[in-house]
Amino acid sequence: MAVTQMQIHTRGSANYWDCRTILKSAPTYTTDPDFAAGTLTFDLIEVQEGFTPHNGDEVKFQWDGVNVFFGYIFKCNYTSDEVFSCTAYDKTRYLKNQDSIVWPVSTVAQRFNTACAAAGIAHKVVYDSGYKLPTKVSDGVSYFQMLQEDVDTTKAEYGQASFIRDNFGTVELCAFPLPTSKQVPVIGDSSMATSWEYDRSIDDAANSVKIEKNSKDDSSKIGATATATGNTVSKWGKLQIVEKVTNDKMNKAQMQSKAKSRLKQTNIEAETMKVTTVGSLDFETGGTFVLKVQSLADIGIKSRVVTIGKCTQNFDPDNWTTDMEVSW
Repeated sequence: MAVTQMQIHTRGSANYWDCRTILKSAPTYTTDPDFAAGTLTFDLIEVQEGFTPHNGDEVKFQWDGVNVFFGYIFKCNYTSDEVFSCTAYDKTRYLKNQDSIVWPVSTVAQRFNTACAAAGIAHKVVYDSGYKLPTKVSDGVSYFQMLQEDVDTTKAEYGQASFIRDNFGTVELCAFPLPTSKQVPVIGDSSMATSWEYDRSIDDAANSVKIEKNSKDDSSKIGATATATGNTVSKWGKLQIVEKVTNDKMNKAQMQSKAKSRLKQTNIEAETMKVTTVGSLDFETGGTFVLKVQSLADIGIKSRVVTIGKCTQNFDPDNWTTDMEVSW
């Protein structure tokens, strides 16, 4: 296990620097499906040979001959011990660019293509639900924000999630979880897992959702409420949120439908599972595995297929580990 490429290139120059020998510590690579750019962090020793990393420099990183990261330096810190601490992002970082767009009726995939073209980044649609989104106006917000809203709406209405990732320089729209033809591995007490942490919370839950808008003359409010019919009210107490709509054309039935839709999303106990394993590039954001831990089974968390969300590869040649946040 080793870094087989750590190349930095200043765009527009003829110099390509092999930085493997001046890496001070193990690089860390993090990906997150929650509309955040893939991030590679690394430290370089200053060697006074004419090389200095700059913001905007291109970075290529390989581990054991496998292409892992292609992106650009966005942060560079230099300290008194003559070490450069750098943060590089993949091309999805350019989806943080802000813009104003009037969207026609279209799918997430069509809007993804438009946003990536406007950001000037290579892209590919791997998954397209085909679900048609209504017209909307995005005014002065990032492409990430525009697409996140559309992905969330498509998931709520169509039932299939998607996410955006960078595949070594090509930004892709993919299904979440990623489809696979491979046998799903079993990870747990006796297979690769070294530690884990499980958390349950209702801090952000709501079992009553009220949708409101002002009347045409602003003299009163028009509303619709959806309340859980199960046992969450008796178990948790009443947890209510209010969301306001500005669409004057939304009628009472539409508001009621929106309230019911939001209730499905909020009337849940949030569960967070973190797993650390022996390092492997088979673990990636959107991937799946079977989680089997006896002490979790003892409290009712039986063996189940989980999907990897945030994933961090800690590329230490002596102790390579993978940290994952998973969901089910």
